Amino acid sequence: MFKALLDLIFPPKCEVCRQPGRDALCPECCRQIKFLRPQLGVYSAAVYDGVVKEALHRFKFQGRQGLAEPLGVLLVQYLSQAPGLKMSEVEALVPVPLHRKRLRQRGYNQAELLARVIGRYYDKPVVTALERQRNTHAQFDLPRQERFTNLKEAFRVGDRAAVQNRKVMLVDDIYTTGSTVGECVRALKTAGARRIEILTLSRAVE
Repeated sequence: MFKALLDLIFPPKCEVCRQPGRDALCPECCRQIKFLRPQLGVYSAAVYDGVVKEALHRFKFQGRQGLAEPLGVLLVQYLSQAPGLKMSEVEALVPVPLHRKRLRQRGYNQAELLARVIGRYYDKPVVTALERQRNTHAQFDLPRQERFTNLKEAFRVGDRAAVQNRKVMLVDDIYTTGSTVGECVRALKTAGARRIEILTLSRAVE
């Protein structure tokens, strides 16, 4: 009853185009998403552009946690058609972490929320084994070359048992230069992960 009353006072709208509707991401916006094929061993669902860029900005910086579900479902749909990837072999999902200070400011980790949608669909555990041990500068504010040095040794695995000798999938929201996932992969390998798949919602395409 309370939700029905809220819907009456504040009719639900698409989080991107703001058209009235019950979906956080409406069908018309979904049709505008540009999907990608895997590149260089990285599974990225869509181009970081247009609808996806706007949705991610609202998801990360405007507290629109309701977007986790449709964006997570988009990833599930992508994974179901990804060539050469067997989700049955993946033993755990590992979200790229935020530093504890940024996590307190935002209140949630967008990569973890996406991973939980995927984990629920495929019945896979989400393990927060990775830790960000340095509060690094935001990557998108830096020149390309500085992005690689900014994250050097910024990550460590706090719970080695969660990834040791397991095939895991690293989950993040965006792939740009690959410096973030590269450092996370290094930390996971050091902790004994047997194999690491990389999945991001979007990829910056120049």
